[in-house]
Amino acid sequence: MLWRIFNRLDFKQLFGLLGLFIRNPFYGIPTIIATKKCMLIAQKEYGNTHHLNNPANAFRHALWVILIIRRCLKWRRNEEKAKAWAKKFTDWHEDFSPNEPLDRAMDIHNNLMGIIFYEEIKNKSEEEIVTFLKQKAEEAAKIETVEEVEGFDDKLVYIA
Repeated sequence: MLWRIFNRLDFKQLFGLLGLFIRNPFYGIPTIIATKKCMLIAQKEYGNTHHLNNPANAFRHALWVILIIRRCLKWRRNEEKAKAWAKKFTDWHEDFSPNEPLDRAMDIHNNLMGIIFYEEIKNKSEEEIVTFLKQKAEEAAKIETVEEVEGFDDKLVYIA
């Protein structure tokens, strides 16, 4: 799975990713582990539907950020730096992904919601986090324009 991700990157993107990991050496491995774990959980909970622009995808993006933060905290116990890294890395991912503006806005919003939700669930078990985020996914708001994203500062959003 990770090989497919790396294989899709061009030289500039690979160089950018390498630069991110070199500047943040304690966060590279935890981020890779969190990414793999996130995909396994999303696949278990939603099957292949988490690849669509639906509530399952919103769940996956929020979970991804939360797992990155949690994994990074195991290496370095600085919550603010772990959150900043999760945002930086997931924003980088959205910058290199060839998404339409609405898809990109949705993903960035749901990543940010992961950081916000982290405060509520940081002391919970992984199972409790999954349950919490599945509930948030059920309550997600459907959007049709980039501007609508800004109206939801406490909800996940989806397109289809």
